[in-house]
Amino acid sequence: MDNRQKHADADTLALVQQQGSSPGQLLLTGPRAQALGLASDKGAGIAVTLPPSASLDWAMFLAIASWDERERLSLSHRGLDATGSAALRLAKLAPCLPALLAREATLDAADGLLPGVLPVRAQDTDRFHHLQALSLRRLGTTPVPLEGLGTVQFHLFRSSDGHEDHLAVEVGERPAPKPAASAAGEAAPLVRLHSACLTGDIFHSRKCDCGQQLSTALNEMKEAGHGILLYLAQEGRNIGLSNKLRAYLLQDAGLDTVDANRALGYADDERDYEIAARMLEGLGYSSVRLMTNNPHKIAALAEAGVAVDEQVPLIVGVSTDNRKYLQTKAKRSGHILPDTALEALEGTLKKS
Repeated sequence: MDNRQKHADADTLALVQQQGSSPGQLLLTGPRAQALGLASDKGAGIAVTLPPSASLDWAMFLAIASWDERERLSLSHRGLDATGSAALRLAKLAPCLPALLAREATLDAADGLLPGVLPVRAQDTDRFHHLQALSLRRLGTTPVPLEGLGTVQFHLFRSSDGHEDHLAVEVGERPAPKPAASAAGEAAPLVRLHSACLTGDIFHSRKCDCGQQLSTALNEMKEAGHGILLYLAQEGRNIGLSNKLRAYLLQDAGLDTVDANRALGYADDERDYEIAARMLEGLGYSSVRLMTNNPHKIAALAEAGVAVDEQVPLIVGVSTDNRKYLQTKAKRSGHILPDTALEALEGTLKKS
């Protein structure tokens, strides 16, 4: 994969460098700016002033150069304003690499340079995921026979923009509600929030444990008699497949998953779980037993209005291929792992 594949071109660069009231800029997120040594706070993005001699290769270097290529650069830059931050959020929603050539202009001036410019309100980019979740609807339910699981129910959900489909896979039979006189009522179901991973789920990549987690969760639900796996369209922790593959190249160069994401301009984890909460509500649940090692998922569901009655650990095998990935989860992302899993991880590290 060409890590320098261009979405901008020389004409774009020339356009933003045209003489005007303000110079052209390269907008970078806080994590990317910090990776380049241009900012100390990964949360604050920057706007780099384009020098007159700037070439497209120069801009591409600042946008996506691999970690080991970076230099401590002395550049003219300032903090992002609300418009610049919104533009980078829009790039993430595409999903494109969050680095943009930009120039300040009025709408009329912009339309004169690029006829047909579509205006977008800054606040709408911030509310996009929330509005998607609010418009989520269940389109239908279909029984599907799966190998080793019997017939499960596929509940398909989609937001009004039709941008992505999310799937709830219901394993087994939903228990009948207890009588109203019962103190407990209906028991909270066993639930797994699983973000799509093409490389792990379909092709069984050994760089992660996603495929193993998917099959283990479904099998444990079968053993329990009932469970729901939400298969969320959030590839690569919601940075998209192309950017996940870029991150793989950085990981091969020595970065862990967290630093690779930051080097590309992304947060450690870009996923949003309000969609998952609305899916559960659509299925009639307000509380769950959550199968996860990730405390962020527990907090995010609770914030979105779904109570987590119990955290159920999900443990899969440790190998020499995924050990660094799992170690990063435990040490840098705060994942909760039982002592047996930590011992297995340490044992694999000592053997390598």
